[in-house]
Amino acid sequence: TGSNNLVNSIQQGKVRRLDGTAAGTFNVNSLPKIGFNYAKNRTDYNLLQRRDDRDSYSGNMTYTSPLNFFALPNTISANYSMITNKVAYNSVELTTTAAAGLYNTTERTDMYGGKLGFTPWRGSSFNPGYSLQQVKEKRYRLSTPDLVERYPKSMQQTVEFNSNFMFFRWFNPSANYTMTLTENNNLNALTVTKLSTSAVFEAGELKTVNRTAQGGVNLTINMNDLMPRNRLLRSMVLSSNYQTQDGDSWQNLGKDQDIRWKLWLRDSFRAKNYFAQRNSLTLRDTVSSSQRWQPFESFGLKGALAPVRTISITNNFSNSVQRSEVTGTVTRSVNRTLPDVIFSISQLEYLTHTSRWVQNKTMNLKYSKNTSETKLISMDVAEGYGSDLRFKLLNALDMAMSYNARLTNRKDLRQNLKVQSSKHQDATFQSAFDYGKFRFTPKVDYSLDVAKGGLGIVTQNTQVITPSLLIKADTQLPRGLKLPFVKRILSFTNRITWTTTLTYAFKKSPITLADNNRLFTLNSSADYEAAKNLRLTFNAGIQRYWHRYVKEDEYISYQGGSTLTFQF
Repeated sequence: TGSNNLVNSIQQGKVRRLDGTAAGTFNVNSLPKIGFNYAKNRTDYNLLQRRDDRDSYSGNMTYTSPLNFFALPNTISANYSMITNKVAYNSVELTTTAAAGLYNTTERTDMYGGKLGFTPWRGSSFNPGYSLQQVKEKRYRLSTPDLVERYPKSMQQTVEFNSNFMFFRWFNPSANYTMTLTENNNLNALTVTKLSTSAVFEAGELKTVNRTAQGGVNLTINMNDLMPRNRLLRSMVLSSNYQTQDGDSWQNLGKDQDIRWKLWLRDSFRAKNYFAQRNSLTLRDTVSSSQRWQPFESFGLKGALAPVRTISITNNFSNSVQRSEVTGTVTRSVNRTLPDVIFSISQLEYLTHTSRWVQNKTMNLKYSKNTSETKLISMDVAEGYGSDLRFKLLNALDMAMSYNARLTNRKDLRQNLKVQSSKHQDATFQSAFDYGKFRFTPKVDYSLDVAKGGLGIVTQNTQVITPSLLIKADTQLPRGLKLPFVKRILSFTNRITWTTTLTYAFKKSPITLADNNRLFTLNSSADYEAAKNLRLTFNAGIQRYWHRYVKEDEYISYQGGSTLTFQF
């Protein structure tokens, strides 16, 4: 379109704006509810001899049917809007040089949308929706006003639905699907070459197309609805899902090729234009499932066996198959997670006969395995182990301990060789206790990372030990101040929140020279709230870095600041 130069601060000129809106609604008893809106925006640039004119018309309608018939929608909603943007220059006032390369343009945008709501039977629903946006433009050069160009500019379409169908109380599957099509036309003359053939296309004759689609079917079965008398299985919940995720991208399609009703990306279409090319294609199918079960929840176990009632088992399964094509190169990959299980048990103090000293003792055990295979190229296998233990000691100390390990291996399937392996371990020990108005949280973190190449050569061996301490205090001393000459008391909350964190990280490695250092960090902040609308914050910090071998890298840094916040 035309030039975007506006009047700036060092130019002389005048800009005039005109803005106006009008809106209305129609709402009578059980008739459809209708709303409409009109907006006018006009801007005149005296220096540029240009006028921008925008008109927006929109309307919407909603209707709830009094009839209750499965073949008719219960709710209907629709909307339409039209926007015209005009850019016009005063060619009489512009010089020939100033008018060179400028266009008068008219752009029109039409947007349609609608949704329906069906109730096939009680407890079920089916809700389709559709939206379409089309943008067209016409323009002509000021130097050649008789030569008018008309072309489509862009288009976007979305088709969707979501639904559920309750056949039984325990069998209520749901399904959904959404497909989005986006087209953008080339707005300049373009020369395209394929093999030894070339052709020239004018503005708007070629377009790029991007399509995405995703859909799924979900089903959750609660065994309590299916077998309420079975005490062993009635706490089990099974959730299953199948999902498709597809997408493709095309370039140099002809403007006359209409693919709006190609709603399923896996149905191929033939491009009419010889120069059209598919850049990429991705088709992904994923099956997943999760299971939750507390097998002994319904049994009346007491005493030392009471923790057995709290046993909880959770597992997840996922299998994803992806087929992709990028500029003619086809790959197929499979990603699978099985198992991904967590075993939890609480009230362990009764099982271990330590309830006099320990309360709320809870333990979690975790294991997962994931494989990611690119067919005929590579395979990655990752296994994870973990456990954590939490309890309250002597009704005063909140204790938490955890350990995690992750093992990964990569194999080159073309050579049938292991090319990489790694092992990560981390552990945490943490406690928390209160002393007066202060809460102290000491903590120690440990991590170890070891990596090896295909020949068994160690490429990484890094160990980090980080003790830390968090101190936090929160005090409040409310006060009131009586104002003279008025019967009013000004209240002050006088709340002070103070937080300080100290960490001292020790890192060492026999492989990497840079990973042999110590880092001490101290950060402190105080937040003073005088009243609900007045707050003052101070913060300060210091950091000291030591290197075991490279003394030139050592440093010490400070920082501080304050913020005053007043709300009115």
